[in-house]
Amino acid sequence: MGQIGLKRLVVGMLGTNCYLIFDKTTKEGYVIDAGSEAKKIISSVRECQMNCLGVLCTHGHMDHVGAAGKVAQEVSVPVYISREDSPILTGASSGISLKIGSLLVSKPSGIEFLEDGQEVFFGDNRIEVLSTPGHTRGSISFLVDDMLFCGDLIFEGSIGRTDLKGGSFDDLLASVKSKVFTLPDETRIFPGHGPPTTVGREKRSNPFLMRLR
Repeated sequence: MGQIGLKRLVVGMLGTNCYLIFDKTTKEGYVIDAGSEAKKIISSVRECQMNCLGVLCTHGHMDHVGAAGKVAQEVSVPVYISREDSPILTGASSGISLKIGSLLVSKPSGIEFLEDGQEVFFGDNRIEVLSTPGHTRGSISFLVDDMLFCGDLIFEGSIGRTDLKGGSFDDLLASVKSKVFTLPDETRIFPGHGPPTTVGREKRSNPFLMRLR
């Protein structure tokens, strides 16, 4: 396992966390959730001297994928997302609100689909893709060593909304139980909004997840 560099950017009106994760030796890495402010993200990629291999998307909501196409085009890489949540990147979303959202999302020229259990690599490091539906049907999380990038699945002391199209509270709880709470307590959680937390802290004190104890 190579030494990993991590940088968090807060972008857009909804304060979305965009992460740059890279191998400190090879400089290979990925952008996670390029939600907005493409110029800011691209500038940070260059400041870190990161050799970007792709843009990873935890789910298909505008505040997490809005700048994905622009960032990917600038650094000539594909965008990675689950097949279920990909329509927002192609303009094929259904429903008025989703259609409007997809109009505001920059369209990538190359899209690669990610599935549960798939692995992608940067330097000597491995990213495991975990299917974690609940916030959306196609929500996925990325496990890198002792770090979990979970999008809007879990926040510090809270969880993602499940009342939007494709959301399911039961699915979210099942995802947390099977994919998150099975990880070591010291695993760090990097959510789509707000500060980082840990698996152990959310097990002990997250009021929405008490029933999973």
